[in-house]
Amino acid sequence: MGKDAMRYEWNHMVEWGECDPARIVFYPNIYRWFDKSSHDLMQFHGFAQADMIEQMGIVGYPLIETHAEFITPMKWNDSLTISSHIKSRTRKTFTVSHRIVNADVLSVEGYEIRCWGMRDEQNGKMFAMQLPEKFVVAVDADN
Repeated sequence: MGKDAMRYEWNHMVEWGECDPARIVFYPNIYRWFDKSSHDLMQFHGFAQADMIEQMGIVGYPLIETHAEFITPMKWNDSLTISSHIKSRTRKTFTVSHRIVNADVLSVEGYEIRCWGMRDEQNGKMFAMQLPEKFVVAVDADN
């Protein structure tokens, strides 16, 4: 994807409560930041989860798979830049790539695979719907 791809970037100052006894970021926070970044990315590009729930009846953007590679530690008061973009898609899923940079040094790299979740009205089970055309067009804008 080129310059028109769905991207989002934000800054975060590591708080004391986000660290473990070793004084480094406790790893579940990385996944919390990935999740926040994915939802902010969707909202920034016109696909706010609350709006899509109301307009399309989805249950959200459920997580199917996630991965993180921890490269360098992050500590209390570190100033981070968290960058996310939609790297790829299939007919029913999309992959959000994440990078966390600390003082120009890559600290974490990872991804999430998500879908547009629907609930079957008959049996109550959740399933992945086909990605909406408007979303596909936004993701594929530069291809």
